[in-house]
Amino acid sequence: MLPFLFAVLGIGLAVQWSVTPDQSLPSGHVLRIAVLGVCAVIAMLYGVRRWRRHAYFIYAASLFLLVLVLIVGRETNNSRRWIDLFAGFKLQPSEFMKLALIVALSKWFADHPRPRGLLDIWKPVAMTAVPAFLILIEPDLGTALVFAPLLLAMVWVVGLPKKSMRWLVLLPALVAPAGWFFIQDYQKERILTWWHQDQLTEAEIAAEGYHLWHAKLAVGTGGLTGFGWGEGPENRLDRLPERHNDFVFPVIAEEGGLLGAGLFVLLYMGMSMALLGAASRHRDPFTRFVLAGIGSHFLIHLILNAGVTMGVWPTTGLPLPLISFGGSSMIVSGLALGLALAVSANRDLVLSSKAFEA
Repeated sequence: MLPFLFAVLGIGLAVQWSVTPDQSLPSGHVLRIAVLGVCAVIAMLYGVRRWRRHAYFIYAASLFLLVLVLIVGRETNNSRRWIDLFAGFKLQPSEFMKLALIVALSKWFADHPRPRGLLDIWKPVAMTAVPAFLILIEPDLGTALVFAPLLLAMVWVVGLPKKSMRWLVLLPALVAPAGWFFIQDYQKERILTWWHQDQLTEAEIAAEGYHLWHAKLAVGTGGLTGFGWGEGPENRLDRLPERHNDFVFPVIAEEGGLLGAGLFVLLYMGMSMALLGAASRHRDPFTRFVLAGIGSHFLIHLILNAGVTMGVWPTTGLPLPLISFGGSSMIVSGLALGLALAVSANRDLVLSSKAFEA
């Protein structure tokens, strides 16, 4: 996993360097990478047993922060997603909730028999739905959408029967249209714009379709080899919004082309698949589920973030961990990777009847 991780971090630094107005060293991102390393060490030293013992407390504390941000959070663009701390630092509780959910679900599934049907997993479903709902009403649709596929990935690893898995996928799809009546007007506008993205008028391109149009333009004009580092027109002319955060992937595609973007996707997927592969080699349930959850976490973010910028999914804000500029995302990534390294090194003896089979 580590070679893939270092390569991805290197690409992230190069991209953040490229998007700075004067192409100066992005000291803020360098600091965030350093913080990631510190958080990874802290997570490792905390120890697997403590993570498991305190899993529900971590979940409850993260849930409390989600409630708190709705009360005292700073309002920006009609949403409350951050809690101001000190010296300009701010905390995004929804990012921490992702890791808290992985740890809590891992403990729950490790402490209970393999589920035989949907009724056996109503508690994990509730544990996922409650924070997703709190995040949705901030509102933060992009982050809320991460939780359902994360639960599906972990339930699949746990071994829910195929018939129940099909229903677990089908039921949310059937219920999802009802969510139209609960989302904000600007979110409805984004969905409608995405739906007819190939027939946008000039007025729509200049307004609600601006992000999607310029993101697809950056991806499409990169060609095979791209314009080169720091030479992408959409990047240099400041026509690509949020290119340091939610729309960082179009910068990679524009300046690296199909080959550069493809290499990046392979490296990022390689890191995720290394975590999933490590999960398959461990017999301890908690270790296996944590590794699978963290691997799925990174893979889901790649699919959603890159998909949004290419018009596969409706436009919504979602950072790409290890690449985007967000501080909370980088801290959580460090904690998640440190936990993954800690559980991977865990060699606790697991006794079962299979251990004594010839």
